[in-house]
Amino acid sequence: MEPDKIIYAFLQWLHENPSIFMPTAWQDLPKLQTEIAESADDELFPIAMTISKWCAFHQLGDELKIAVVKCKKEIEDVGEPTPTTMWPLTNITQTLRTSIQESYKKLQKSAADNQSDTSNDSK
Repeated sequence: MEPDKIIYAFLQWLHENPSIFMPTAWQDLPKLQTEIAESADDELFPIAMTISKWCAFHQLGDELKIAVVKCKKEIEDVGEPTPTTMWPLTNITQTLRTSIQESYKKLQKSAADNQSDTSNDSK
């Protein structure tokens, strides 16, 4: 798989479908954020490998492969990616870290809301 497509697909999950990480993988997002921080922005392959390994560990490897194929098809269907059709892969380490942090906070809130809903049901 192409590293830029893996990163793009993962960013799409973070922005458009963070619930894919529920119920447990979201708790490990800070670890992924830390691992990505250790890479340089111009090292797309190591960043993509880190994401792929993390997804595989959390049983999201097949979903990632499907998302990458879909992403590749969408890009090929509309021609070359433009800044409006694909996030620019500049400052990718910071972009990923920020996106992970924002998604983690949303998922954390969602998990807390779900837990409070369940505790209210038992009363």
